[in-house]
Amino acid sequence: MGGHAPSAVPRRDDDDWRETTVDGESRVEITWTKTPRNRLDRFLFDLFGTSRERELTLDSVGATVWRHCDGDHTISEIAAIVADAHDADRVEPVDETLAYFLMQLEERGLIRFEDG
Repeated sequence: MGGHAPSAVPRRDDDDWRETTVDGESRVEITWTKTPRNRLDRFLFDLFGTSRERELTLDSVGATVWRHCDGDHTISEIAAIVADAHDADRVEPVDETLAYFLMQLEERGLIRFEDG
């Protein structure tokens, strides 16, 4: 599972999100403020007038994962939920797909992991 054990518990760090339905499929829209990682980032943000506000829209699979990153479900539990809720062709191999997706959310500062 990437850098985290299957017993690790992902928790959302961002409360600014909403769930919608588009064409019968659940979507999650997340808004957050990107924090510059260093002085160069800060300089470039300011130089180019780049907005620090970011938006991310998750499809139905991502929405399922996001809803369950509530601090109550382990990575392996989320993997089982995703496998049960979505077509295997779309999510297999679920462990690898989920690990990559969670890693992307963590890199953006949207989730953090707690020991299970």
